[in-house]
Amino acid sequence: MNPSVTSPRAESAPVDETESSQTGGESRARPGRRSVEDRQRAVLELMSGKATVDQLARRLGVLPSTVEGWRDDALAGIEEALRRGSGKSASEQSMERKVRDLEKVVTTLSIQKCLLENALETERGRRPTEPARSKR
Repeated sequence: MNPSVTSPRAESAPVDETESSQTGGESRARPGRRSVEDRQRAVLELMSGKATVDQLARRLGVLPSTVEGWRDDALAGIEEALRRGSGKSASEQSMERKVRDLEKVVTTLSIQKCLLENALETERGRRPTEPARSKR
């Protein structure tokens, strides 16, 4: 291969030398897998208008729908963070409902247990003594 000729991939995407030096020049085991930092950087570039979905997908070696998913997750996280100060999220409300329901169940079971224990004690007190054995 002629060293002066570059591959089309090298022209379209800048080579991250830190990545190749960290992995010893080898490719990743899973090409589509990206670190949290890579995804954050990509979403910030996308939201700031520095790059398009297609540009980021091509550069990172993932599908455009993957980059769009990262963006949607980031927006959902932002929405959740901003909602925290103004009230409880839907998931928090759902968990609180479950806790209240479970508390009711525990209370009901505790009452039933006490009633059964009292009934058992009463029943034991009513039992006659065992009959004497015959002498035959």
